[in-house]
Amino acid sequence: MKKFIFKYLLVSFSVFFTFPACVKDMEIDVPETTKEVVVTCLFNPQDKWELTLSETKNIQESDDIYIEDANVEITSETGEIIVLDYTGQKGVYKSDDYPEMGKTYTLKVNIQGHKEISAESTVPNFVKATVPDFEIKWVKYLYPNNLMDYDVFPLQVNFGETVQDARFLFRSYYFDPSEGYKRYMLTMESLDKLKKAGLPENAYTESVTLVDQWLVNQWAFDHILYDFVVDFDLKNRLSHLLHQELKQKTVSAREYEAFGRSVCFGNDFWLNNVSYDVITVIGEGQNINQADLLYSEMNLKYNMDKNSPMGWEFWLEAVQGSKDYIDYYRSYILQVSQRINPYSEPVMVQSNLNNATGIFAGFNRQMILLFIY
Repeated sequence: MKKFIFKYLLVSFSVFFTFPACVKDMEIDVPETTKEVVVTCLFNPQDKWELTLSETKNIQESDDIYIEDANVEITSETGEIIVLDYTGQKGVYKSDDYPEMGKTYTLKVNIQGHKEISAESTVPNFVKATVPDFEIKWVKYLYPNNLMDYDVFPLQVNFGETVQDARFLFRSYYFDPSEGYKRYMLTMESLDKLKKAGLPENAYTESVTLVDQWLVNQWAFDHILYDFVVDFDLKNRLSHLLHQELKQKTVSAREYEAFGRSVCFGNDFWLNNVSYDVITVIGEGQNINQADLLYSEMNLKYNMDKNSPMGWEFWLEAVQGSKDYIDYYRSYILQVSQRINPYSEPVMVQSNLNNATGIFAGFNRQMILLFIY
């Protein structure tokens, strides 16, 4: 049993008196827990196989603990064996193979000192989603979970067939062509220049994980300065140097990570948003042939009111997931939402792993271009 000392604040008020705050030490017994392996693998036919292995952390641990010496194999229902090799970075294992539509896959992970880890999931058969022609008519929507008003317009999604077991996830996105094709990289040599210019050690350590990689957004580098550099003048100098040192290039394809998320609500009996989440609409239903949504983007509404086109693309993501995939996202969103409520009971995120925790689940993704404004 380990003991940790936490600071807690006691503040008392009365009608006539205000008592000063008292800070006291309180010992909390934290029981010893056995570390578990965490497996993360959400797979679809558009991306090569990729899986991440890590360990659960104790309350006093802040750094992620990755597993680098595992044997990872995935077997298809037709007998093909796919070996995932360690990439050398952050517990990530990859293969050059792609999952196939409609196939069931079995995962096996062997790590010295652990029982064999296994799981099974399927990529659902493809159901084409389309959005018929529509007119943008803005209305006010009061979201009951946070009691906030949103400017939205109705949107209908057709499946072209009756889906017997419908499991879908919907999100709205925008894509800015002036920024979405740019990529940024910070070299190790440039990071060393920043360190010599005064970059704190903790910011340097955080930045090392990003060097020599082409990233979608330069904010991935900027936010480290904002989070770890306290002195205002030093922050400005480092920011100026960082922007000088960042390498840039332009790509030709719209990569998923370059899309910006917007707001979307369910407007149908089989759809709902979980807790305070205003981004992800989740639905499970029987014999479904369409989905009614409410689409929102405040920049779009503002610019339409001013009759000022932005040149942005507006998209809808329609994800058809396996049962484990949908249950994972629903429980994950609920767990994150409940963290702000000290009176809520713990929410266990869906896991389908034997002898480990985590998720191994298949899905299909469609990106539907709605319009450009």
